Amino acid sequence: MKLRTAGNSIRLRLSQSDVRKFTETGVVEEFVKTGVGEDEMFSYRLLRSKNDSALSAKFSDRCLQISVPLDQASDWVTSERVGIEADQPLSAGEVLSILIEKDFACLTPRSGDDDRDTFPNPAAAATC
Repeated sequence: MKLRTAGNSIRLRLSQSDVRKFTETGVVEEFVKTGVGEDEMFSYRLLRSKNDSALSAKFSDRCLQISVPLDQASDWVTSERVGIEADQPLSAGEVLSILIEKDFACLTPRSGDDDRDTFPNPAAAATC
């Protein structure tokens, strides 16, 4: 699972095995170590939730958790639907944009990228 942030936006991109794990267990989590101590790391987690009615994010105990309502999660993993998105209201009229996507293979190979576990890119046939 890949995490991308920019301003007040969060984007998670899941590989085929990430989506499979999310389907089977309801959770996918990654850890980022920033030092040698246990307190020098953070995690980000995608969680299927029976209790939430909307896609939402929260940060607690060095973990960024994105919760997906059960019905949206089920539809996303069993369909050709690429992503789930929502804007979460914040204070002072601001919003946090949240996007969860299936990770597609790049159309142009880049050094350091590993596309072995990505979804086939639907635009690949049009560019070949």
